Amino acid sequence: MKKLSGLVIAALLLSGCGTAVKETSGGTTNSGSGNHVSASEVGAVDPEGLQVYMPEQGLVKNFEVDTFEVVREVKQVEENKALEIITFGDVKTVQISEWTESTMDMLLETSELTGVKDLSLEGLVPMESPVSMINEANQAEGEWQITGTSETLETPAGTFEDVLVITQTLKSDTSDQVTAISNYYAPSLGLIQEQTTVTNGDNVHESKMELVSYE
Repeated sequence: MKKLSGLVIAALLLSGCGTAVKETSGGTTNSGSGNHVSASEVGAVDPEGLQVYMPEQGLVKNFEVDTFEVVREVKQVEENKALEIITFGDVKTVQISEWTESTMDMLLETSELTGVKDLSLEGLVPMESPVSMINEANQAEGEWQITGTSETLETPAGTFEDVLVITQTLKSDTSDQVTAISNYYAPSLGLIQEQTTVTNGDNVHESKMELVSYE
């Protein structure tokens, strides 16, 4: 079975146990444009293809998964790369994604930040083997596959159109367990929802991380 991302595993664990993390305050969910910097303003070429889904610099997105809060902050965008810091309880994860017209690769995903002084695209060292998250030419079983390109998605933060959907289905080598993960991306916002379904025989567990506000 292929490795699940750390955020997916954390969401599944937290939804089924008593781990203490920050609970959302609930109530109003506001959304707005905020002080975002578009890709063209930070040296990127005019976005084409999948690049329209690259998040804007300065964007802060607030998510809920069950009763817990996840915050994704876009700290830096340079050309076709985006640096995001994801806060989930006491855990901070840094991601660097690289966007082209037909692909999106994860160049870095780590929570090992001890001793890291320069949280920037220039100061962080990418992984030796980037993870291919989106590739229009690769639709092999077990890989991330594009399953929608013009979807409409309703979230607590609003209704989004022209949503890109990618799905990965993972089958266990030792049991009947099947894990299906779908990520939803909106233009200029990037990820706005992640839905995970774990099926093992008659047992089905579903978890959804959805956007509740952004600024």
